[in-house]
Amino acid sequence: MRKYIFLFFVVITFTNCNNLDCADFATGPPIISVELVDAVSEENIFTSGLYQSSDIQMVDSENRNVNFYFINENNYNIIQFVPYSYSEPNIVFINVKDVISAKITFDIKKVQGDCYTTYYVENIVVENYPFQMNTASGILTIKV
Repeated sequence: MRKYIFLFFVVITFTNCNNLDCADFATGPPIISVELVDAVSEENIFTSGLYQSSDIQMVDSENRNVNFYFINENNYNIIQFVPYSYSEPNIVFINVKDVISAKITFDIKKVQGDCYTTYYVENIVVENYPFQMNTASGILTIKV
């Protein structure tokens, strides 16, 4: 009987130890959220009606289009993009009509864990407009 109890515990121990522990973890890509506001009134330029989402074009440093999402919820309009597959240096331009061209540079930090790899966006700089990064909301506000 002791053999069977011992065998039972051995079987339970080895069947519970597997590599599926990592299956519960998943990380998504980093996302940069940008709000463009008027430098004087600090009102969102899309909420005010000055510009439309169709006026936006995003390109990288080699003038290739960058996919972005325009989020329009409760009169809060932000631009979101996933900063991946850009070669060094990481540069994107947010152009609104031919009036606004915000050059954004950033670094991607890669952190390798036991089960997964996580990417973080760091060192965001907007070279030609004043900006502020809200670390609580994760929104980059650019005054244009």
